Amino acid sequence: MNLHNARIYCLPDNYEVLDSSLDDIKRALFPSFPPSDIARLDSNTTLVRDVHGVSFLPGFIGLNNLKNTDYVNVVLQALAHIVPLRDFFLQPSLYQDGVGGEAIAATGGGGGGGGGGGGGTKAHFQLVLLFGEVMRKLWSKYNFKSTVSPHDFLQEVVGASGKRFKIGKQGEAAEFLSWLLHHLHVGLVGREGKKKGNKGGSSVILECLQGEIKVMTQTKVKKILTLGGGKAGREDEEDDGTGRNVGRGGEDDVAEIGEGEWVETVAKAPFLFLTVNIPQTPLFKDSQGGVIIPQVPLYSVLEKFNGRKVVDVVKGGVHTRKKCWITRLPRYLILSLARLTRNHFFVEKNPTIVNFPVKNLEMKDYFFPDEGGEEGGKGGLPTEEELAVMSVGELKAFVLAHWGGGAAGQVRGAVEKAELVEIARRVLLEIGGTKYDLVANVVHDSPPGQEKKEATSRGEDSGVPQGTYRVHVFNRASDQWYEIQDLHVQETLPQLITISESCLLIYEKKGLVHDWQATREVASSVAAATAGKGGQ
Repeated sequence: MNLHNARIYCLPDNYEVLDSSLDDIKRALFPSFPPSDIARLDSNTTLVRDVHGVSFLPGFIGLNNLKNTDYVNVVLQALAHIVPLRDFFLQPSLYQDGVGGEAIAATGGGGGGGGGGGGGTKAHFQLVLLFGEVMRKLWSKYNFKSTVSPHDFLQEVVGASGKRFKIGKQGEAAEFLSWLLHHLHVGLVGREGKKKGNKGGSSVILECLQGEIKVMTQTKVKKILTLGGGKAGREDEEDDGTGRNVGRGGEDDVAEIGEGEWVETVAKAPFLFLTVNIPQTPLFKDSQGGVIIPQVPLYSVLEKFNGRKVVDVVKGGVHTRKKCWITRLPRYLILSLARLTRNHFFVEKNPTIVNFPVKNLEMKDYFFPDEGGEEGGKGGLPTEEELAVMSVGELKAFVLAHWGGGAAGQVRGAVEKAELVEIARRVLLEIGGTKYDLVANVVHDSPPGQEKKEATSRGEDSGVPQGTYRVHVFNRASDQWYEIQDLHVQETLPQLITISESCLLIYEKKGLVHDWQATREVASSVAAATAGKGGQ
């Protein structure tokens, strides 16, 4: 079998074998997902069996741990449950065309290289293709085994990262997630941007995960004062041998540092995930002699984004104050809980339990799309009443500006203004919504009995925490949570999720529009009902 085109030959006679009994092998190697199958993924509750008779649910299967690669497995499992990202990578034609239509060449088949044409490199395109292959196998119902091996993907990660992430070397899930999202974006935009003339370099990564934050920085600039009526360091000064410069008038010119004024700057910055700091653990033990493990609510650690809390930083003798707030919320919000503290001598993990909501995480106290924290509002977005009086051109411009990729075809196909108003209303609810539901939770467990504070060596593993990773993912069809740790998959309770030592939280905004065709159908029915009432 040719593993690039799935054609089977008989050697040494070299003739092609056409036999329907071999289709199972082809479907296992190259699973395909028609749009109708993709639409049913989130409502599927049917178990399938592998060749050994083991039942499994597509999308909730284990990944092989190739020695200390559990941090990669949990990131792949979590990303596989971001619906737009999953749906995109289940259709290879979308991103194979995006990398110039050289998928076979990029995977090693054929002659040409995959490197010309964009801001990316051949390694980035290869990473995109192999990531898509892992996504398709995770959700395939034709697997011969109830597990998937990410060996090819990991080999590409080792090469693309310059051995920053290696098989056999423990790593951090948050660090790998940041690296992977960046390289997937570069691989998709490298030629997609050139082909479509997309100067902004948009990709499915940015459409799903990118938000925007505004940071106000106040810096106290040192003010130099001179005494003695002169200027320190003048050209007409002489050195008296004591290290001081003496002017011709015989008076010492001494430079002093005085209190300066605060210089304020405001800048916007995009983000793919937000890092929140966890309060330090107490130094003392409880009355029974045990170590106190504190618990803090997630809303308290998110206060740094409310536009009012001031964070003071002193670095290099410069005093800086920062306040920040969110000006655009992403469709999927990723929160990274910074549990590790490093210095030259040790790495310490903070075991504080962060209590987070599984449903209805409210972000309205941190979301100010128009102005700053104290006086922020939703002035940057129109109200539903304002949408109703907009012209057709303004409605189309609003929808395309805020969600051009998925809604473009439906907006162009809308006939009645009422359809456009309903589509724009749904877009407004999505981009202006502030409530989120949890879809994935990555947990890091330290080895039993190991001290949280441990010395690090000078070797290549210095600064890497010991322990294992596991992930909780949500099944929308059965409203059931699953815990996946490498090859082990089991059901779990949402009450157990919130008391774990989470390090990554992935939230989905409520009211997301995944199916634009269904949205247009609803809009058409609303328009028809409105016209009927008007006719009466």
